[in-house]
Amino acid sequence: MRRHGFTLIELLVVIAIIAILAAILFPVFAQAREMARQITCASRFHQVARAVIMYTGDYETTQPLTQWFASFAGGDNCNDRILAQLLMPYAKNWIVFRCPSDPHATDAGLDACAADNEAPPTQQCIREYRWALKTDLGYNYVYLSPIFRWSSGQPPHGNKPATDAQIGKPAATVLFVDSLWWRDPVSRQPLCGGNWIVMPPCRYYRNAAGQVVDSFTIVRQECDSGRADWWYDYAGGSCGMGARPACWRLQTATGWYTWMEFGGCWPWHRRERMMVTFVDGHTKPFTPSQLTVGCDARPQCGGFILNPDQYLWDLDDYGN
Repeated sequence: MRRHGFTLIELLVVIAIIAILAAILFPVFAQAREMARQITCASRFHQVARAVIMYTGDYETTQPLTQWFASFAGGDNCNDRILAQLLMPYAKNWIVFRCPSDPHATDAGLDACAADNEAPPTQQCIREYRWALKTDLGYNYVYLSPIFRWSSGQPPHGNKPATDAQIGKPAATVLFVDSLWWRDPVSRQPLCGGNWIVMPPCRYYRNAAGQVVDSFTIVRQECDSGRADWWYDYAGGSCGMGARPACWRLQTATGWYTWMEFGGCWPWHRRERMMVTFVDGHTKPFTPSQLTVGCDARPQCGGFILNPDQYLWDLDDYGN
């Protein structure tokens, strides 16, 4: 009995059908994988927010320190502590500080970032210090726990964290945002995980009387009182009202500041979204434009806050 095989035409038709199905399904699978990573990222952000809430409960309702200074020597130091290290007793696991949508948030990438010319650490405490510097959860530190150089007394550097009572709307105040450690100035590609702090998009507000009001209220209080003569703003450090902190660099983000296009925030997720966690603990994805609602975002805080009730970064303590 004669056996019949597929003709060449039939084989080509089958291959073409398979190719068409693959072209249709592969993007769907990729979107499903990214959606799973985004959900995991949101879950981790929420876990860290719960750690912050436990921390504030133990420390008289104050927000976590951005950085605890011990040696003041600069560089990697086992005696200093970055925010994530201070939260570890509550978070219990380093993995929750990393967003799976960030392909560079790996032990090797955070240990020794090629952009920083870092050698692999020989001490576990240095490894953890670098991991804490490059967490994907960028802290809204300017409003919640700014870093100062004190005018006199010891220690020479420190934080002034906000209390829960100072935060007018916890459900509408940014706590963490997906962040970026470095971005190659030429290729503009992200490198080396996230950053432990991010900058807000706007600073000043013009009240009904036409007066310019500083929404960085803790910075202004410590500077005007004379207790501080400098605060950490990524642009040189100054207490002057006319100083231009880094904030969001937007279209001026070039050279070293390339990574600060969005103030260190970064949209790791599809459709240009970044994960955002609020002080009350709830988490959701936002686009960069959604994070500037209520303010006229311009490079280096050049725009004004237009609606304090809508602006998501501040303590809501200056608009009345």
